[in-house]
Amino acid sequence: MKKTLVSALTTALVVGAASTTFAAANPFADVPADHWAYDAVAQLAQDGIINGDSATGTFKGDQSMSRYEMAQIVAKAMAKSDAADNNNKALIEKLSAEFSDELANLGVRVANLEAKTDNVKWTGLVRYDVNRTNFAKDTGHKNADKNQLKLRFEPSITINDNWTAHSQIDYNINTDDNASDLTSNTDYWDDNNDNAVTVEKIYTEGVYGKADVKLGRFGSFSDASHGLVFDARVTGAELTYAPTENWTVKATAGKIAPSGLAAGKHGENATYLATEVGYQNGKVSYGLGYHRIAAQETCFSDNAPLQIVDAGVSYAFDNNVKAVVDYARGNGEWALDKFSKDAYSIEVDYKGAKADQKGSWGAYVAYRQLAPIPAYTTTYDFAGGANGFNSLKGWELGANYTWAKNIVSTVKYFNGKDTDKALSWAGKSDKVTGVWSRVDFLF
Repeated sequence: MKKTLVSALTTALVVGAASTTFAAANPFADVPADHWAYDAVAQLAQDGIINGDSATGTFKGDQSMSRYEMAQIVAKAMAKSDAADNNNKALIEKLSAEFSDELANLGVRVANLEAKTDNVKWTGLVRYDVNRTNFAKDTGHKNADKNQLKLRFEPSITINDNWTAHSQIDYNINTDDNASDLTSNTDYWDDNNDNAVTVEKIYTEGVYGKADVKLGRFGSFSDASHGLVFDARVTGAELTYAPTENWTVKATAGKIAPSGLAAGKHGENATYLATEVGYQNGKVSYGLGYHRIAAQETCFSDNAPLQIVDAGVSYAFDNNVKAVVDYARGNGEWALDKFSKDAYSIEVDYKGAKADQKGSWGAYVAYRQLAPIPAYTTTYDFAGGANGFNSLKGWELGANYTWAKNIVSTVKYFNGKDTDKALSWAGKSDKVTGVWSRVDFLF
């Protein structure tokens, strides 16, 4: 985001005021209002060498500056002289000669100020969701509507050459007081049903060659099965290492935060351990993973840890069409009694909307079978059945489209059934249909 000259001058004034000892030892006289330096700097700003808007008139006598303040602006122009044409380079050289003494005195101070200018980067979105899932009209079944607004900020802060700090701050507004928590596992897991500000993530990330380390509260994803098993926040550590261009290994350890109903009623403060390996070579990629979830109190009679293995493969036929097949298998006597111990997804993708390309679009068709243990915190939006377990099975169609740069809409349709045996009526599973829609305004 470009700063105006007024902003740049304000920064200079703030730094100058904060450095009272330095300023007192080096009292710079004001640059006269008719000094050629004002027009020179305004020209550099107009040509984009320094950030600002010369139309403000700041450098045309409306406000005088000290030589100390002017030197800081010149130092910024010098730092970007490589992007200047010959005329502007001549102006920069003339300015640097005029303020050479002040620049020499500033030296490290100016360098430190420049290093901090772009230290924090902000991204985020404004999101609007309108979703509806219809369950058959048997006893205990539900119809659910959901209309939700979200404002998200995602600051990224540079710590040093290797480490950065990250955060995700969400403000959610539910326009339906009676919105169900059960229509989307991902939404429920992210605590998006309250009208409140939440800090969803706070973590640091270090990159050392082929290794990437995350520490704190971050989002973790089952890469091996493309999110079939896991897509949730973890408080702990995650290490990703790529020994070659083709191979990647990942290890995750921490607490799942928060645990809850949509995750399969598996108690609170569950500990999560996972290891994954991935291989990619041209058009084809493979993944294999192991996940262990343990909690002190669960709804299972034996309170045994859950253990899940998953695998996935994808193949790109060309630049537009890709097929993805994922499978997961989980243990647990409770799961074997009420639900399948297997989950799988078969999906074919065509193209895909790109936020920076107006008119780009994509579509997909998928058939999935989910179960509470192997699809523990699955990434899919159609996941939770009428009783809150990830137990949906059926067809899903979806499409997305970029209406303008950074404005992307998505729509999905589901037709299938809820495999929760507790909701069976006359030996038949519950029929389920749903429409899920979203528009994102990215910044």
